[in-house]
Amino acid sequence: MAFDSPIASAFRSRVEDETRFLETCEGGDEGAPDRKSIWLLGIEPGWSLADQALDAVGLRKKAEALHHYGIEMQLQWPYNRNAFKFLAALKGHPVESYRQFARTVRPFERGSLGYFKANLFPEPFNNTGEWTVEAVEKTGFASKAAYQTWLREARFPVFRAWVEKCRPKLVIGTGLTHLADFLAITGTVESPPPRFFEVNGHPKRLHIATSGTVPVAILPHLSGGSHSLNSYEATRIAADIVRTVLSD
Repeated sequence: MAFDSPIASAFRSRVEDETRFLETCEGGDEGAPDRKSIWLLGIEPGWSLADQALDAVGLRKKAEALHHYGIEMQLQWPYNRNAFKFLAALKGHPVESYRQFARTVRPFERGSLGYFKANLFPEPFNNTGEWTVEAVEKTGFASKAAYQTWLREARFPVFRAWVEKCRPKLVIGTGLTHLADFLAITGTVESPPPRFFEVNGHPKRLHIATSGTVPVAILPHLSGGSHSLNSYEATRIAADIVRTVLSD
């Protein structure tokens, strides 16, 4: 059950408005059916304590940098660096060349083409289990579970509409715990079987489906952990698997 306040009402109105979808995403090129883009989707934006401190003092340069979403800023973040590694490998480049790839292709940067970045749930938090007084005030939901349940009902149809409108070449979902959510927004009814591989004794898995509105690959989260794509080799193998399935 949500409570109303001007801030919470504005948040909910923005999130469920299909015409304002791009405002709730990090950015890049959403593409079109005749100019397809690759979409990279996380669970929710990361927002470190340092980011919060900078935001609290209202630094104009930081706000401008986030708006531009420039490559040099993105390269400071582990998630984005790992995303560039995977995208480089997916294009057949050496994983180790990810910085050159990023600076050449400039994924997600304002004005660049071919790549788009967003999250299932639009509000940034310092960790996925966090729910603060500020979050309650901003969203109007007493718990994160209630917030996510509402977003599945209100935001996911908007997501699906934009997927159908833009027809991305591939949707990459990062976070196996949200497999069902990534399948839902791509119109994929049947859950694809896992594809397993192992690197240095650590098992990894991913899921790939081509039966929905658009192809979707769901990877382990990109921010670390023994079961994630935490090495050049793991990233290369995962990208090879996805590229092979999509070329069949």
